[in-house]
Amino acid sequence: MFQRALADLAEALHRAEEGIGSILSLALADDDAQRLIGALVHSPAAAGFGVLRWPQSLLPPLGGPDDLEAVAISLLGLAGGPSAEARRDIVLAAERGGGELAGEAMRGLFGLPSLQPLWLGLDGAQKAAFLVEGLAAALLDLCYERPILIVVENVQWARGLTVPLLEGLSHAVKDARLCLLAIRSPVPCDRPDAWVPPGTARCIVPTEPNGKQDDTGGVDEGDPTPHAVLLNALRRDRRPERIEWMAHHAPLAGDWALACASARHAGRRAEADCRLADAARHYRSALAALDQLPKTRRHEQRRIDLWTALARTQPPQGGGAVKAAESARALAAGCGDRLRAARALSLLAAQRWAAGNLPEARRTGLWALRLWREAESPDQQVQTLIKLGRGLAEEGRFRHADTVLRAAGELAAQGETRRLRGPTALAPVCIAAHRARCRAELGDPEAAMRLAQAALAMAEDSGHAASHALACLHLGWAALTGQRYAVAVEPLKRAVAVTEMIRLHACQPLVLGALGYALVRTGTLNDGASLLLGSREHARMLGVRRHEPQILIWIAEAALLSGQVEDAVRNARDAAEKAAAAGQSGDEAWARLALARGLAAQGDFTAARQSVEAANRIATRRSMAPLQIQCGEVRKVVTCL
Repeated sequence: MFQRALADLAEALHRAEEGIGSILSLALADDDAQRLIGALVHSPAAAGFGVLRWPQSLLPPLGGPDDLEAVAISLLGLAGGPSAEARRDIVLAAERGGGELAGEAMRGLFGLPSLQPLWLGLDGAQKAAFLVEGLAAALLDLCYERPILIVVENVQWARGLTVPLLEGLSHAVKDARLCLLAIRSPVPCDRPDAWVPPGTARCIVPTEPNGKQDDTGGVDEGDPTPHAVLLNALRRDRRPERIEWMAHHAPLAGDWALACASARHAGRRAEADCRLADAARHYRSALAALDQLPKTRRHEQRRIDLWTALARTQPPQGGGAVKAAESARALAAGCGDRLRAARALSLLAAQRWAAGNLPEARRTGLWALRLWREAESPDQQVQTLIKLGRGLAEEGRFRHADTVLRAAGELAAQGETRRLRGPTALAPVCIAAHRARCRAELGDPEAAMRLAQAALAMAEDSGHAASHALACLHLGWAALTGQRYAVAVEPLKRAVAVTEMIRLHACQPLVLGALGYALVRTGTLNDGASLLLGSREHARMLGVRRHEPQILIWIAEAALLSGQVEDAVRNARDAAEKAAAAGQSGDEAWARLALARGLAAQGDFTAARQSVEAANRIATRRSMAPLQIQCGEVRKVVTCL
């Protein structure tokens, strides 16, 4: 039975043994899948392979390991069994392939003590990402010694962090001694976040399918009575995974109130574990259950909370998160719930800032701030003020930004402030770091350096990695603005090291660009130029549009220093146009000054005068004293010529 399929699989195993890995996909019912797997693992082709079986299920196992913990336990078999030595071997494999923090993630998964202080300063989302990276790195390292066959059964039910793990392996498998066999049900799966093997996967068609796969994972979907009986048993169960089981069975039993409550609870559990796709699925289920319940004020509040939760957990691509936040805001406004409206507006402001729409982010943030003040919520006011101040600084409104950030600092000093959501810095560090940039741009270099050094001291004291990166970046940036280029190099090198180690991708282009410019200014032209060009490509790849004008300005200045005048003019003009389109007036002013220098070097003094005058007008309006001084110097040169 399945001779053709087994022959295809044997060929793939032979190729994997030679270092040409692959993903294989086939659809089989459970009984047939078990027979095929049994025949495969006992075949001569698989004799030299380490075999890992990762069965997936519709619901998490009650009381058993789930998700990445189950994957980690399976790896121990490759290292000789569940011993302390095997655990250490897996940790070392993860470190070799993924770096120190990937190894730290595996230590945590195996219950071993942490050895890297930076690990303790990571956010939950960052730790989850390193768990995925650590497992993938360990697998790819271990398969050098012995080829590995991974069998993922019922892959249509893959959930949580198993999905990004499979995604990561699918990108790396072709150059590894690894074969990944994904077996799915022949019955279509209606789960929207189900993992689908990539287009490069080889589809194997078994010639002798036998029987049908039940797409419910062994649960009778038609008759509500068994579900009601099971629900009664689950109510007495105390294992955490019972919540997901109740969320599944309650709607099938017609108990819509319990369906809504358990799906909300399951969503919160998944969100806390950084399983955002699972969380969003549960929140959508809770909304669907809520549609079956009577319309009351309490149910309307729950609906708002669920839309807000969906705004947090859906990916930004596709606009689903923004639509969810808009729905939450509209519902909250409709029922006069100011607190919930403020939460939704705060999310909208953050989403618009991330998308590069700074003016709209400012307007939305001010609206949220007004509601938080009316609600007398100081902690939320601090967070909103910080985000407002950061956005105002990026718009070039440095004096206004400094005032807002100073107000945030005064309010934060009156109580305990929380970390901002996600891999962001601690509130006091944010305040001091962003104020440092403002004071530097406003012509107060000593205050700027004091604030940046205070931010760094607080970050080092907290042990929070993202805070450390932000403080180092702003210490270096303040030094660059004050033309203290040698002072900028060391903190920027530290910022690069931390952002690379903790994979703080959104910050990396700006940090690399700042270090590149500092190196160019201190005489290391080739290394600096390489970092600058790399930072521009990195920003474009990540879609971080806010930072691109600043990076282009540094590239233009570096090109001018090395005599590449045409490159300088092209990049400066590009920076000015992008900054103007985004409403980033501070960057536009610096770009127009760089353009004036380039045009002057080309001998186009009329255009240079026009460009420097445009830069000076913005600098005057925004009180950017260092820029005004440099505009004056360039104006003298082009006027004389």
